[in-house]
Amino acid sequence: MTERAKGRRVAILAADGFEESELFQPKEAIEQAGGEAIVVSLK
Repeated sequence: MTERAKGRRVAILAADGFEESELFQPKEAIEQAGGEAIVVSLK
């Protein structure tokens, strides 16, 4: 991630059967780049 994430809010959609790494690695990368990651799911 570059400076493009700084100050942005990003929604990560989690569906049934997702792998934990598919959710948390992008979330951590967004947050480390200065963005805010919000996980959205039905559960």
